Amino acid sequence: MVSIKSFLNVVAIATIFSGVNAAPKCVKRVVDCPRHHLTPQEIQAIIPAGNHTLTEMVLEYNKIWSNDNLSFDPNYFKNFTGGQHPGFTWIGCSDSRVASDTLSETLPGQIFTHRNIANSVSEDDINSLAVLQYTIEDLKVQDIVISGHTYCGGINAAMDAAEFHGPIAKWIKPIADLYEANRAQIDALSPGYERNYALGKLNVKRVVDIVGNLEM
Repeated sequence: MVSIKSFLNVVAIATIFSGVNAAPKCVKRVVDCPRHHLTPQEIQAIIPAGNHTLTEMVLEYNKIWSNDNLSFDPNYFKNFTGGQHPGFTWIGCSDSRVASDTLSETLPGQIFTHRNIANSVSEDDINSLAVLQYTIEDLKVQDIVISGHTYCGGINAAMDAAEFHGPIAKWIKPIADLYEANRAQIDALSPGYERNYALGKLNVKRVVDIVGNLEM
C-alpha cells in the first residue's frame, strides 16, 4: 500500500459566499450549455395554482430542467449511460449554499462529490474512506479538492461543542479538538466571521493532511 499523496494531488480551496451570489454563466471552457437557474418566484409562476409545496416545486423544476437539456441536446441523458469520468473528486460541506457544481459551473459527470458536515474526514470514517477508495481504484481520479467555506455551521458547532450531543458531537469532535489546540490564537480574533474563517482554514489543512497520508 502507498499513501494517496504519492500519486494524487490533494489541494485545498476556500469558498466564500460572495462568489456564490454571482450571476450564473455558461462557462465555455466546460461546455456551451443552457444555464437558466430559475428563481423561486419564476418556479411559483410556472407551477399550477395551489401547488406551492417545496416538494412540488422541486418535482416541477426537475421536469423543466430535463426538457431544457433535451431541447439543447436530444442525447443529453443518453450521453451519461456509458459511465462517469470525473476530472476530480470534491470533498466539501453539506451546507446547501455550497454545492460543488453550482460553485464551479460544471455539469453532471465532471465532479465526483462527497459532502458532509464541515467537509471532514477521519481515519475511522468508513463513508469517506470508501469514497476515496472508489476515487482511486475505479474512477482513476488524479486530483482531490478539499473545499471549506465561510460561515460554516459545523465550524461554529465545533467552537461550541459542549452544546451538542449524539452523532453530531461525535462527528465534530476532531474539529473541536483542533479548536482547543489553537484556541488562544482563534479567540484572539473577532467573534463571528474571523474565528469561523480561521478554524475553517485549519480544518481544511487537517483534512488535506489526513487524506494525503492515507494508506490505500
